[in-house]
Amino acid sequence: MPDINQNRSRAGLFKKLLLGSLLVSFIAVAGRFGLIKFWARAELPPDLKEIEQVQKIRFDQFVNAPGEIQSANNTVVECEIENIQVRVMGNSISAGASTRILSIIPDGTRVKKGDVLCKLDSREFEEMVRLQKINVERAKADKLQAEMELDVAKISIDEYRNGLAKQQIQSLKGRIALAQTDSSRLAARLEWARKMLEKGYISKSSVMTEEMSLQRSDIALTQAEIQLNTYEKYGLPKQMHQLQTRITTLQTNAQMENERYQRYLDRLKLYEKQIDNCTVRAPNDGLAVYANEDDGDSRIEEGTAVRQGQDLFYLPDLSDMQVMAKLSESIVQKVRPGMKVRILVESVFNKSLVGTVDRIAQLPIVSSSWRATNEVKQYYCVVKVDDEPENIRPGLNAEIQVMIDSPVDKLTITPDVVEIEGNREFCLVLADDGSIEKREIRTRTGDPQTLEVVEGLKEGEKILRHPDKILEQKELVSRQTDLAENPASTTTSIAAETSTVPADDSLDGKTGETSLSHTNRTGY
Repeated sequence: MPDINQNRSRAGLFKKLLLGSLLVSFIAVAGRFGLIKFWARAELPPDLKEIEQVQKIRFDQFVNAPGEIQSANNTVVECEIENIQVRVMGNSISAGASTRILSIIPDGTRVKKGDVLCKLDSREFEEMVRLQKINVERAKADKLQAEMELDVAKISIDEYRNGLAKQQIQSLKGRIALAQTDSSRLAARLEWARKMLEKGYISKSSVMTEEMSLQRSDIALTQAEIQLNTYEKYGLPKQMHQLQTRITTLQTNAQMENERYQRYLDRLKLYEKQIDNCTVRAPNDGLAVYANEDDGDSRIEEGTAVRQGQDLFYLPDLSDMQVMAKLSESIVQKVRPGMKVRILVESVFNKSLVGTVDRIAQLPIVSSSWRATNEVKQYYCVVKVDDEPENIRPGLNAEIQVMIDSPVDKLTITPDVVEIEGNREFCLVLADDGSIEKREIRTRTGDPQTLEVVEGLKEGEKILRHPDKILEQKELVSRQTDLAENPASTTTSIAAETSTVPADDSLDGKTGETSLSHTNRTGY
């Protein structure tokens, strides 16, 4: 029995030594491959256990371009005062070359048709109206005088035709009748005298006297007949023509005075209209936007001098909006009318609008300054907004994304899982065994909420959010994997990392592109 117990004790001791040897060997191997660190790694805090999976999302192929929201139907309100002049008794007053804004509504005010937009200084026009009223009254008096003279001339010709002319003709006919009677009487008397001369009762001189009296009577008759004939043939038509000429002259003068009066009256209405134009009203409903010039030399505000025809306000139709974009010459050939467009408004977050390319300018934009460089040409592109516009106003900055190709599936992650160190991008990959790997990746912009994975990740891998907070505790990270120039990856132990990994200047340029894309993302 003692021998049996002794053998059992030796066998137990041998097993213990064997197990101890195996344990030492395992510890050595585990230490060699980092398993001890896995057992001894720090526990990830619950508030940092947010994860997301690398997944494929269908992306549209598009090109980007900056733009500005505008209204497709834009009513322009101009300064309607005119440069005019009034003369009174040799003195003249000019007005309308320019005037000043006395009061104005705030920029961007919603107005109804007929609302007052601004008031201009109208004092010069009011003085012109006062002087023009004097001209109107004088022209009215001259018009009435000409009309009365015309009426008198018409009465005169009627008086002469139906009165004086008939009276003259009757008088001449009476003289002819008297001359005929006298001639007949004297002819009978001459015949009697001749008979008496034959009988010796009267002398021959008496007969001669009677003959002379008859001759005088015949001459008077002939003169009366000639006067009547001359008057009817020449005198009456001549006088009627003179009177008619005077009527025609007075009619022309009356018409001229009437036109002069009407002209003065129209000018008075024009001057009064200028006073009304000094109160600028909205021609329709809309949003009143100051028509400030791009060069900034003229600003619409109280006290500013404005001129005839100057734009004062724009009243855009908010139900019909468009984007005026600028396409670089490198992408203008890729865009065609009818293409669908995604519109991102800078002031409206987490929402995009849908539009359609309406037209593209054939010629590049002319530089507004001689100092501007002409190395890169840009072309205007008008994009009609298809959606019902909400919370957007003219003048807002926008970005258009023109769909130029068929959609493709791409690996994506969110910007929250990416950490930037220098010009390199990293993310924290959570392995199935719970270990955390710091892995270098390359991305580019997908859309405002996602990044397209170019290199470094596979579909389905789990990525930890908020990598900046986790990297503050280096003991949570098991290892780091860097991208190399060749497809193979280089893995280093995070324990051997004593400082931040320096940027590799020998990369093929993708890092710079990624950094630029990431910078663009932060601008959304």
